[in-house]
Parts: sequence; structure tokens; C-alpha cells
Amino acid sequence: MSEQERNQQPQDELKRLREEKDRLAEANQRLNEQMFELYTLYNISKKLAWSLELGELFNGVMNVIGESLKVDEYCLMLIDEPSRQLLIRASHGIREDLLLNANVSVGVGVSGKVAQSGEILHLPDISQVRDFFYYQGSNITQGSFLGVPLKLRNGKVIGVLNAHKPAPHAFSENDIRFFLAVAEHVAVAVEHALAFQQTKELSNRDELTNLYNRRYFFERFEKEVERAKRYERILSLIMIDIDHFKNYNDSFGHLMGDALLQKLAQIMEQNLRKADVLARYGGEEFFILLPETDKEQARQVAEKLRRTVEEYDFHADRTELQKGKVTITLGLASLPRDALEALSLLDLADKALYFGKAQGRNRVSDEVPEEKRGQA
Repeated sequence: MSEQERNQQPQDELKRLREEKDRLAEANQRLNEQMFELYTLYNISKKLAWSLELGELFNGVMNVIGESLKVDEYCLMLIDEPSRQLLIRASHGIREDLLLNANVSVGVGVSGKVAQSGEILHLPDISQVRDFFYYQGSNITQGSFLGVPLKLRNGKVIGVLNAHKPAPHAFSENDIRFFLAVAEHVAVAVEHALAFQQTKELSNRDELTNLYNRRYFFERFEKEVERAKRYERILSLIMIDIDHFKNYNDSFGHLMGDALLQKLAQIMEQNLRKADVLARYGGEEFFILLPETDKEQARQVAEKLRRTVEEYDFHADRTELQKGKVTITLGLASLPRDALEALSLLDLADKALYFGKAQGRNRVSDEVPEEKRGQA
């Protein structure tokens, strides 16, 4: 072996050791990244597993993404099935004044395409994408975009997780893989939360009419009264009773009576706003809570309901029967005009109802004789 070869040998060995050290360092870094991802996904799973209320879940999702992915702007969209629109249910970095109108139709824009295809969409450089559309009001024209579908276990797409970074080519392969894993955890959590919400909703419903039941109504009633008092808002309450319902049951039977209750519930729902709360109190009695509605407006609503019911033929599909004419009596009271407390408001609406019945039924009553006001 020549002198030159002997001198070169230690240098080659040193080079090999350095290369080996670099490989080990790189492998160690990858291992640390994988451990961090696994640890983060474990924490995500743990956090989201306890979130059965959708509001809590959405907040948890936003916190998880912010802590783990270091993204400047991101949002969670869920599909509203009746309208087939993607609605932003939680977000970070999006101006609040844009959120109300930031809906996107399935199949439209980048998020809509993700929802329609069920496939991940990665745009490394938005400036190179023609007609880039994110949501109404968005002025994003550059940077990186990542959209991942939220899928249930049966493969159904229920929404999209979106993320945007201002710099192009900002999402690495690891980021994309990790974001996809986060989306899987989020989808499972949303599925559980939706099932919980559905079960909870069923427990709030009257079995016969599918209106809200008495228990839910009183919970909501107390909250709405407190809200109206705190923010000095108006609120009206209508109580409804079907006139001579016992006679109807005796004449046509309980099955026809049940059908009448169901049809009446549908008629009232069709003539109320989404913000109004309609509930079956029990038997042939119903409650309607009208937020942001004064006494005069409530009287107009009540009179419209009374007239609509009076004119409706409840036996239209039973030609062998005489015309099914039914009437209702309605009593109403308003906060703060008539009362300042929930029980007082309820009592006055109840007394107005029975005063209307005493006056001959089939009418709207919003006045209580002075001598009746103080009676329990």
C-alpha cells in the first residue's frame, strides 16, 4: 500500500462516519417528527372524544389545528343537506363580517369540489390557478391551499377542512399527511356529535306531533325571558287551546283526534318563523314563544293562525264525513308590557286564554279583566 493510500484511508473513514452521522441524524429527526405526530394525534383523539356538543367540538377542532399545524387561516365547513351548501361552522383568521355570507354550494369553488369529489385538494401556488374561488368575500389570490374531505365511516362526505398559508409551496408532504389524519379524527368526532345531537333533539320532541315538548319549552322559555330582560328586548307568549276537542274525539274517535293534532301542528309550523318556538303543552294545548315580537305583532300572528285553522277542512281527505271545521282560542301576553317575570307572563297568557274561552271561544284574547289579574 502506497503512502498516499495510507494517508487517504483515515480521510475516507472520517467521511464515511460523517455520512453515517448525517443519516442517523436525519433518521432521528424523522423518528422525532413521527413521534410528535403520533403524540399530537393521540391528544387530538382524546380531546375530540369528549366533545359531544357541536359547539365544543368545533372549538376543539380549531384549537387542535392552530396548535399542531401552524396555519394562518383555516375553517371547518359542514354540508347542510337541504340546501346542499357548505356552511362555515368554525374558523380562524376569517373576518367575522364575512362568515354570514361565506356559504359555498357543493361542487362550486375549491371547497365545493373537495366536498363533491371526496378527494384531497392541494394547490401549492394559488396565483397559478385560474378563477380560484374559496368563499364569498374572500380576497385570497396567492399562497398555498389545502382542502381535505370529512368522511363518515360509510364514505359519505359531511364537510371539508380547509387551510391556507400566505406563502406558496408552504405545505410539505408531512403536513398534508398529518392534516389528512387530523381530518379523519375530526370526522369521527363530528359523526358522534351529530348522533348525540339527534338523540338529544328526539328527547325534546313530542312523539305525536314532532313539535317541541313541554319540558324543552319551559327550559327555552326561561332562557328567552332572561335574555329579553338582560338585553332589554321584547318577547311574546301565545297559549292555544282547541275548542271542544273532547266533543271531536267523542264524535270521530281518538285516531281522528290524533290526526287532527298532527295536522294542526303542521298548519301552525307553516305560519310561524324559524325563530319562533312552537310546543305541545299536552292534550289539545299548545305554546308559542315569539322572540323580538311585541304585543301588536303577536296579536297579528295569533289572528292569522285562528283564521287559517277556522278556514281549513280537517276532513278534506275523508269525503264520507261532513266538513271538518275546527276552531281554536288563543291567549297572549308580552314582556315587558304585561309582565317582567316568566311565571307572571305565563299566568297572564293563561288567564287571557280562559277569558277568551269564557267570551265564546274562536277568538284571540290579549286582555285580562283587572279583577282576574291578581287571582292565582
